[in-house]
Amino acid sequence: MYTRTLTATLLAALTFAGGCAQAPQSPVSPSPADGATSANPDGSTLKVSAPTIVSPRGGVQVDSRRPVLTFTNSTGRFANAAFQYRLEAFDGGGTLLESRVLAQGAGDQTTWTPDGDLPFGTVYAWRVRAELEGRVGPWSTTENFRTPVQPVVTPTGGAPRSIGINEAFDIMVRIHNDLRFDLGARSTRDERNAFWVAAVAVLHYGHPRFNPRGPDTDWCIKDAGGGRPISDDVIVRCQSRDYWDLIGGVGANGYEWRIVYDGRLPGGQNVYPPPRSALNLLNR
Repeated sequence: MYTRTLTATLLAALTFAGGCAQAPQSPVSPSPADGATSANPDGSTLKVSAPTIVSPRGGVQVDSRRPVLTFTNSTGRFANAAFQYRLEAFDGGGTLLESRVLAQGAGDQTTWTPDGDLPFGTVYAWRVRAELEGRVGPWSTTENFRTPVQPVVTPTGGAPRSIGINEAFDIMVRIHNDLRFDLGARSTRDERNAFWVAAVAVLHYGHPRFNPRGPDTDWCIKDAGGGRPISDDVIVRCQSRDYWDLIGGVGANGYEWRIVYDGRLPGGQNVYPPPRSALNLLNR
């Protein structure tokens, strides 16, 4: 009873008089970015300030394909509450792409990060407003930003060298961690193979970010012969055919990186260099 009374009291302080209000626009409808007319000219039915977008804004190019969107929280004109916030995101042409409800962050700001990587070189617009018990506050301004330009990956010009298994292991783990690859139960065999070929290609051809010191063309991938697919956890010396298993439980949750030397491959299994084109997978 106390909670219901408190909520009703807050709404009474924050809500515009019902006799003056028209039915508010559905908060989940794909409205245009300039807002719609409802109880107030700005469409709001709560007596709260509009959130202020902190970043990204002003058409800035962000550094990450998962930028952190930050805005200041709304404040009530006569009372305060823990609001929810509706964040809307649009493409460069004004088409609604996302309408998401967020819990209010601690302090005076709330943040949200996209669940996945956004496309390279793309313009987005976004805005946000407070909501409470079906009532809505005024929208913030609509701000724009652009995602990073896709980098051009070219092999390093470093001199050929010998890369030991420990350094090879460290390079591959860094690629996995920095680019957030998932080789667990949610991944497919094709996805794991694509990662593995790209990671070995970094060793074989060099890479300006992950292997700038220079390539070692004696690192290869292998298949088991008979038309079977490549291994998604084994790295091989091209000449000697010595091979190491580097992941335990690949394709399952809880997989782990380790170094296990398994000897030399029998003649029925094929060993070959990864294709140079595999490096394109690292443009993430």
